[in-house]
Formats: sequence, C-alpha cells, structure tokens
Amino acid sequence: MPVTELYVDGINDVLRAFKALPKEASKELRAASMDIAGRFMAPAWREAAGYAGPWGDVLADSVKVRRDRVPAVSIGGMKKVLSGGGTATMVRYPSSSGNRGQSFAPFEQTDWLKRTGGYKQAAIREWAAAVDRIVEKWDRL
Repeated sequence: MPVTELYVDGINDVLRAFKALPKEASKELRAASMDIAGRFMAPAWREAAGYAGPWGDVLADSVKVRRDRVPAVSIGGMKKVLSGGGTATMVRYPSSSGNRGQSFAPFEQTDWLKRTGGYKQAAIREWAAAVDRIVEKWDRL
C-alpha cells in the first residue's frame, strides 16, 4: 500500500484535467515523474533505510521508482531476500515501529520511515514545473 508523504491541494483536479489532453501528455508526465522520483525520492529513501538496523541493506535494495503521474517509489517486495524466507515488505514497518506483530524476529524502534530528509519541496517544485511545461506544450496543439 502506498504511503502519502505530501498532500497537494487540487492534485486530483490536475490529474483529471490531463485526461483532456492527448495520451502522449500523460506519458510525458509519467516520464518526468519517474525522473524526479529517481533523483530525489529513491536516494532519500535508500539513505533513510540505512537507519533500519540489520534490515537496512535489504530495505535500501528494495526501493524502486514507480511509473506514475506523480513521483513515487515502492519499498519492499515479495522476493524472499531474508534467511527463513522473509521479504523486505515483511520487515518494512516493524523495523521502523519496533512492533513485531506475529513475528519471532526482534525489532527495535528505529523510526527510519520518518528520516527521508528535506527533498520534498524541491521535488514538488520540479513536478509542478513539469506539469506546467507539458500542459503548455499540449494545450497549444
């Protein structure tokens, strides 16, 4: 399940308005969003995962840029990467919260999910500029 890090007032209206433009406009927005996520989000999340204790490397390796109209990453996955058959998804939240749930593994509260740093303002500024550029280009045609 995706986690929302930043709320942008009116974003649903913007994304809905893209439906009135040619499909190529949405493709360009997805490409720009992937670029922004790759330059800002993925490095921040990989660095934050370093605070996740013994699961940090596994979590950092699981950070992937998602193809979406807004910059997005996914963290985790169903690939068995831990001894005993565990996945990065299985340790993502417990390694931050310390709540082990049904697991036998000992988890320490690290709050690594809150350590992504200050990339958000620069990323949203670039995304807004990409939206403006794409709308201007395709609205003229």
